[in-house]
Amino acid sequence: MPAILYLPTKPPHEVALEEQYLPALSTGQAYVSAEVASLLGCAQHLVDVLDCGADYVAYSVFDYEGAPNPMAMSALAAISAHSYDIKDDDQVLQGPVLVITA
Repeated sequence: MPAILYLPTKPPHEVALEEQYLPALSTGQAYVSAEVASLLGCAQHLVDVLDCGADYVAYSVFDYEGAPNPMAMSALAAISAHSYDIKDDDQVLQGPVLVITA
C-alpha cells in the first residue's frame, strides 16, 4: 500500500507503514493512529482526515498554518473528486500531508 509524505519544502517521498489505513468498508471511516501522527510531526489528536474514499485516505495536521503544499494539493486532486485552488485560502493545503492509496 503506497504511502507518500508531502512536505512543503521537500520532494514527496514514500514512507513505510506498519498498519492498514484505508477506510473501513463497513463505515467508510479512516483510522488515525500514533504512527500517522508521528509521520506528520504532531500529536495524535491534531491529525485531520482531509479526505478518504474506498481506495485512499489523506491526512494533515489540523488547523496548520504554514507554507502551502501545492504538490499535495495536486496529488489529492488527482485521486479524489475535489479540486484545490492555490489562490483560494479556504482550499490551500498547508504543512505536511500523508496520502495513502490502495
